[in-house]
Amino acid sequence: MRTAALFSFALLAAIYTTVAIGDELDRPGIGYWCYNPIRIPSKADRLAFVDDVSSAAIEAERKWGVPAPALAAMTIVESGFGTTRIAIKSNNILAFKWPGDKIAAGHGKFVLWCQPKEDAGNVYPAFKSRREAIDFVASRLSLSKHYRAATLAYGTDLKSGLSRKTAGQNWRVAIAPLYNWKPEEYIRYVGRMADDPIGDGSRSLWSLEP
Repeated sequence: MRTAALFSFALLAAIYTTVAIGDELDRPGIGYWCYNPIRIPSKADRLAFVDDVSSAAIEAERKWGVPAPALAAMTIVESGFGTTRIAIKSNNILAFKWPGDKIAAGHGKFVLWCQPKEDAGNVYPAFKSRREAIDFVASRLSLSKHYRAATLAYGTDLKSGLSRKTAGQNWRVAIAPLYNWKPEEYIRYVGRMADDPIGDGSRSLWSLEP
């Protein structure tokens, strides 16, 4: 079962252009624009977002064993540096869909009203903070039967002496087919964000380490 939202490939293109999105936050209707950022994040926005999610991703690796660099990169890809409707209204910066009442116990629900009907399931967990969202999704990437083997393999790769980057790349390749509807593109974009999240070569997420 795929548990992430449809990934909008317009999202990353929009981030690195000077063209305004022009979609108001509560825009009525239904369409693929629903997944897009509502504005272009500035460089300062991108830096602040990366700082915020990086520390949470490191904590998540300590707790759940998922690779912090890949997890932080996924938040960028899924939320457009926190500028999508899902991210703004629910702090769900990984666009993780509602996994059921038992698993999501204690979290509220957010309904993405504008989501196209062909993308089944428009209910998402709502979180009090981005940090809480990262911790929750990391727990699913560690414990869920869909992702558990990939996360265990990541730990094994590290113990065998593989670099964090190679082990993290192996992990994202393993989870992508179940996390996103276009895994090859998703793998590429997550890798791009891990390599160069700000877009100017000034930073890499591969340095994130517990």
